Amino acid sequence: MFPHLRLWLLTLWTSSIAGAVVIAGLTLGHYRWSTFLWAAVAGLLIGVPAALLNWAYLRPNRFREVGVLGQAPPSRNRP
Repeated sequence: MFPHLRLWLLTLWTSSIAGAVVIAGLTLGHYRWSTFLWAAVAGLLIGVPAALLNWAYLRPNRFREVGVLGQAPPSRNRP
């Protein structure tokens, strides 16, 4: 099963950051393809950590169970 909340948050955060960077770049008069490349890079570098932190804030118990990236942490009750 896909982690729907994480996917929605990733999509929203990355597209929002990338859109803001594109708008800022076009407003400043940068009308080249590199503006869109920088927007995509900024969206990924800022949006992905922000979405994961937002998910951890919204689902603190689930975050403790599976970790930030979805991996299960080792059991602490193991001998």
